Amino acid sequence: MSVNPKWPRPGETAVERARAVALMYRQHLRAQSAPLCDQLDRLAVELGEAWAAPTLVVHEPDQALTTDEAAELAGVTPEMIRHWARLPHPDDPSSTLLPRFKRRGRYMTYLVTNVEDAVEAYRRSTTRQVSRKLTLPA
Repeated sequence: MSVNPKWPRPGETAVERARAVALMYRQHLRAQSAPLCDQLDRLAVELGEAWAAPTLVVHEPDQALTTDEAAELAGVTPEMIRHWARLPHPDDPSSTLLPRFKRRGRYMTYLVTNVEDAVEAYRRSTTRQVSRKLTLPA
């Protein structure tokens, strides 16, 4: 992972940082020209980059999401969701970072509240790891 010590959230990857910067530019473009921003949003979606055109999606905290849905909510890959479901929680190693909820047919599900908690715990954990790496010995 490339680290940028100036970035306000040091646990984020280069891709997460690039997306954040792109969304900042989008926000300013929308303020200057909403029609142009809408046109570019449609183009981004057509090209398979729907993340660039934010849409409001409301989830209830106790709503069960499939692995793919949880990944979309968390902004990570489905593989990362499965990894989190096996990874010990950094604050409580006796539990996993992302508890599995139950199956929906052949699909595993996760509660929205647990996905959101896992994102925050993972970011805190990676921020601590990065901070330790950046600390110079006395």
